[in-house]
Parts: sequence; C-alpha cells; structure tokens
Amino acid sequence: MRAEPTNEVDEPVAPDHPRRGSAAGTLGTLFWLAVAWLVLVVATAVFAGLLPLPDPTRISPGRKYLPIGSDGHLLGTDQLGRDILARVAEGARISMFISLLTVAVGITVGGVVGTTVGYVGGRIEKAAMALVNMALSFPSLILLLGVIAFAGQSLRNIVLVFCVLAIPGYIRFARASTLTLKERDWVLASRMIGAKDRRIVFRVLLPDVLVTLITFGLLAIGAVIVAEGVIAFLGVGVPPPTATWGQMIADGQRDFDDDVIHTALIPATAMFLTILSLNLVGDGLRRRLQVREAQI
Repeated sequence: MRAEPTNEVDEPVAPDHPRRGSAAGTLGTLFWLAVAWLVLVVATAVFAGLLPLPDPTRISPGRKYLPIGSDGHLLGTDQLGRDILARVAEGARISMFISLLTVAVGITVGGVVGTTVGYVGGRIEKAAMALVNMALSFPSLILLLGVIAFAGQSLRNIVLVFCVLAIPGYIRFARASTLTLKERDWVLASRMIGAKDRRIVFRVLLPDVLVTLITFGLLAIGAVIVAEGVIAFLGVGVPPPTATWGQMIADGQRDFDDDVIHTALIPATAMFLTILSLNLVGDGLRRRLQVREAQI
C-alpha cells in the first residue's frame, strides 16, 4: 500500500536563547542563599543599635563562658561575661563599615582615575601607572603599623589606611577595563560625533567600568574583613572594648586552653559565611557580566 500523504512537517527546533540559557546557568540556589545571608548581615549591621540585645560591652564576671543556648544569652558569653550575640551584631557593624567604606572609596577614586588615565593614555598614563606600581610594591603592613605608631590606634586611622591602600589596585583594574572598552563601537561613535573627552569618560566609559569594579569590590570586601582580622591578631586593630569579628576571634583563641571554643568559633563562622557569600555573589555577577559582554 502506498502511504497517504500528510500535511505534517517537522518543525525546526529553535536554539536556546543565549540570554535565557546563560542566565539560568549563572544564578542558582547557592547564589540566592548567599544574597540572603548578606542581606541579613547588612541589616544586622545597620540596625544593631535597635535590636533587643544586651550591651555588647557590659561585663558580667559571674556569667562568663556560658554555653550556647543559655537563658538570656542565645550564643553564650565570652571570657568577661559579655553577650556573644550582641558582640557579633556589633562586630558586623564595625567590620562591614570598614570594608564597605574601603571598597566604596577605592571604587570611586580608583574608578575615576583609572578610567581617565586609561582613556587619555600617553605620558599621563605612564606616569600614573608608575606611581600605582610603586604604591602596590610598598609593604601594606609596614604602612599600617607606621600610621598607627604615629597617629594612634583608632577606627578612623585604620579606615584611612585601608582606603589609601585600596585605591592603587582599583586604578589598575579600571585602567585595564578602559583599555578594553575604549575601542568598542559606541566609544568610537561618540568620538566621531564630536563628544568631548570628559563626556566620553564620565558618561560612556565610566558606567561600564563601574559595573566591573563593583563585581570586583564584592570580592575585595571579604579581603578587607580578613585583613581586619589579621591586624586584630597582631594587636593593632580597632581598640577594645569595640567589638569586631577579628578582635573577637583574637580574644577567643586564648580560651582554647580552658577548653572553650565557642567564643572564637561563632565570630569565625560569621566571618566565614560572609566571605563565602561575597565570593559566591561576586562570582555569579562576574559570570553574568561575561554573558552580557558576549552578547553585545
């Protein structure tokens, strides 16, 4: 028998949309869990003074080393009887203040300077990058110790040094991004229609450079938090009784001889989860940015 003709035709299978497929592969459950943790940390830092928690500096020698889950002290107390949950919340405020301000200054100053010298080029770029390389080659710890020895150990001085140390790295990063972007079609078109260099730098190049810098800044926030913990171990961090995660870990590690680990473990866990979340979010945004650049 001869087969009856049919009007059915095989429909072509449409290829996956690059934006949908890439976005689905970029973000996932871990990304949003990391975002949720960062929102919790930032909210705690902002509203630490309004939360119904004990005074983080209040000393109660009769209630020291209370375990996790104690009545009135959800996360226990430290070697001086201070509430650990209250100190973790206060530490979130100080640690996030130092790291966010450092990164914000680095992105703002470094982004503008790096984008400008990268676009202008010539002798200005060579001179600026020579200064940047000199600054990056100077031992950061020596500068920090020198400033503290000269100006005193305080939160303001530590933030100032961190900001100064952050700027050269962002200048280099912004300059590298600008060298890639300034040959793109829309930049060349802006030149052809007679746009001034200042407009091209601030209205055309800088917005795209800032997107890249913000992604890099998320990773840098974690590095600043770790750096604050390191200088706390060296005894040159934010002076007590102000609580920071690094200072709490430095104080808690002395309790290991008394078989007490939760005083250091709790702030260390908070620091670990925060740094991990920053890396997950930064990596997710970086992959998303690469997808966006590939589609342009």
